[in-house]
Amino acid sequence: MLRKCLPLMLAIALVIGLAPAASMAEELPYAKIDWYLGLTPATDLATVNDALNVYLKEKINTEVNIVMLESTEWEQRMGTMLASGQDLGIVGFGSQSKSDYVIESRRGSYLALDDMLDTYATGTKALFSDEIWDAMRINGSIYGIPTLKDNGYYISLIWNDTMAQELGIDPLQGQYRNFRDLEGLLLEAKEKRDAAYPEWADRPISWSNDRVDPYNFAIEFFLNENYVAACNIEGIMDVAGYDTETVFNFFETPEFLEYAIQRQRMVDEGIYAYDYTDRSEWQYDGSIFAFIGWGYAYMPEHLFGENFVTKMRMSEHIWTATDNFHSAGTAISANCKNPVNAIKALELINTDPFVATMVRFGVEGIHYNLDENGDMTFEGTSNEVAGSRAFHFWYNAPAGNLTIVKAPVAYSGPDNIMMDTILDLNQKALLPPHLGFVFDPTPVANQVAAVTNVVLEYKTDLFNGRLSGEEEVREVVEEFIEKLRANGSEAIVAEAQKQIDAWKAAQ
Repeated sequence: MLRKCLPLMLAIALVIGLAPAASMAEELPYAKIDWYLGLTPATDLATVNDALNVYLKEKINTEVNIVMLESTEWEQRMGTMLASGQDLGIVGFGSQSKSDYVIESRRGSYLALDDMLDTYATGTKALFSDEIWDAMRINGSIYGIPTLKDNGYYISLIWNDTMAQELGIDPLQGQYRNFRDLEGLLLEAKEKRDAAYPEWADRPISWSNDRVDPYNFAIEFFLNENYVAACNIEGIMDVAGYDTETVFNFFETPEFLEYAIQRQRMVDEGIYAYDYTDRSEWQYDGSIFAFIGWGYAYMPEHLFGENFVTKMRMSEHIWTATDNFHSAGTAISANCKNPVNAIKALELINTDPFVATMVRFGVEGIHYNLDENGDMTFEGTSNEVAGSRAFHFWYNAPAGNLTIVKAPVAYSGPDNIMMDTILDLNQKALLPPHLGFVFDPTPVANQVAAVTNVVLEYKTDLFNGRLSGEEEVREVVEEFIEKLRANGSEAIVAEAQKQIDAWKAAQ
């Protein structure tokens, strides 16, 4: 029994000894609150949970019961649990914790936080501008705290610098607003690589790039990857002939046609592969020159292994959208019996580096150590062996503020440069004209369903350049647009315009 208790005893001793000096808990009734996260349960979850509670108990007279659910289990259980009205305490939302922030807020699953943020969580409130908090409002109230992380589209060209140096390729030449600008550079790299390494001539020069946004266009879209309802963003204006307030069907624009033609041409040129299925090894052997980076604020020297050095160039267009705040965060369940304890816990989760680090990397001395330079290392701990780490959740978007986490240098760079860069990019990101607007598809639900099926029918060939040539691309795009119109795309555009006009009028 003593042997089984030793890890927990050590964890508690370390928390007491190594945590920042804890203030006396305010006059707050004791509460234990569930905290649901969309993560695969860790081997040492109980050990970390108990160690965290030592700190929380002293700080705010509160403990949490961390419940980790894998995606499938979350999708099977959480909707029913939220609808049942039970006290779920703190609940993650977004793409990792599979609960839709807008849908659950409208259903009454979450507690309105406006007053509590101003009273009990001023540090958390200060993390975002008023524009961002307004983007979190559903029917006038704030129901969730977004995770402070890379809250924008930070799209970078990552390149194989070993190849660039050897072959005399300059990836910094010319403008780089999006991957459509890179055809000349990638064609040069393809020709030089194939001449130097003919055994690679049948391989593409760039890894897969099969999304319209955000890799190739910076546009405000209102139906995710449907693209039937869109608006331009001031300062970018990727589609000619429209201002920022006029909704258009992106698939009907000359820009989309040119993109589809270019995609097909770049496959013909060998810049992209026709199909990347079962080709993942290409990323690591040094034969590929270009890769897409999304959200990289720091580039490790060997992102794809030791075979080559990686460097990156950030796009000249840096912007954000409503979904970047709705897609990862935390809420308090509507029937939480101890909401003040819950919001105070969230304040620590979002402002206290000790807490933010523990919920990602566990307890110092058990799951990580600090070396002579004060840098985090997993050597000699239960997190040492990748693939069997006892408690390791790098990034962990549902867990709150990432920018205060202490992480290994390999993750966040020297002097935590990644975190500083994220904060800088967040400040620079262009805000779209309709930040906070959420399209309600209900009035055109049948048309949205029909149009989505049409998009699914055509997107694989058009987005991946799998047609025979420009003439066929033009014919297929024309056929695609006609089918979209026949299934209600114009009604969707009109409804989106109507809703945006009403939303703007109410601002």
